[in-house]
Amino acid sequence: MGNQCCAGRDNAYKRKAQENEYGNRGSFRHMLSFGAVGDDVVRFDRAYDNNDIAEFVRLCSSTCEIEKLEERMHPWAADPETIGALAATQLAIFSSREQEPHMKDEIREAGGIEALVKLLASKELDRKHAAVVALSFLSVDNTENCIAMYNAGALPYLIQGMKGDIEGMRAACAQTARNIYVLDIKYRREFMKNGGVTQLVRFLDINPEATNVYTQLEAIYHLEDLIGDENEEIPEFVQAVKAAGAIPKLKKLQDCKDQDVADAANLLLVRLSD
Repeated sequence: MGNQCCAGRDNAYKRKAQENEYGNRGSFRHMLSFGAVGDDVVRFDRAYDNNDIAEFVRLCSSTCEIEKLEERMHPWAADPETIGALAATQLAIFSSREQEPHMKDEIREAGGIEALVKLLASKELDRKHAAVVALSFLSVDNTENCIAMYNAGALPYLIQGMKGDIEGMRAACAQTARNIYVLDIKYRREFMKNGGVTQLVRFLDINPEATNVYTQLEAIYHLEDLIGDENEEIPEFVQAVKAAGAIPKLKKLQDCKDQDVADAANLLLVRLSD
């Protein structure tokens, strides 16, 4: 079952992914210019000069500590504190280059998907966050990467990330999970089995302190993509979304001041109706 999402929504997904890009990229040299120079620092420096993707993948497991930055590199992700997290950050930067989509394939072919999924299980936030950002870019417009993520066991970790305290991380995990599950009904069932539907439905609630309703709009889109395609709904997923309590939440969103959210809620309610 393929992705039947409209081009307009795909463009919105791409714009959302761009919000996860790393800034302050020229600071990598600064981070490596202090403290003892270990073998992994030398390896990273050489890989940086040569754009050596395979070496960056190998370095993802490094625990060699690096200098901390004074300014944040990313809107929400923790700054790298080890060579491993820094290598994952570099893979995220490579995969964010829209004019060089071949880099996404090269990262997969070098074993990067498996290495990054391993980092998702890390207890260190810098490693986990860097992996989430990298995988979010790698999942955009690349079916083979999404299949590799599923095969590497990414979905349970992404669903766990959807429960986190950081809105940006929750959104990135949800977006990446969506890019995976739209590809196959088996993937949707795995997402549902691991509690993904419940998390998406929770995103429909508006925080009184929120300054926008992007989270709710994206959640509606993700739920639409889950329950079927442009031609038909799949009953088991329709029932799962309804059982998770989506109907009353969507009815509240019908009165949302944001017209895009209100319209999207109306449309999803129609699709969920018996």
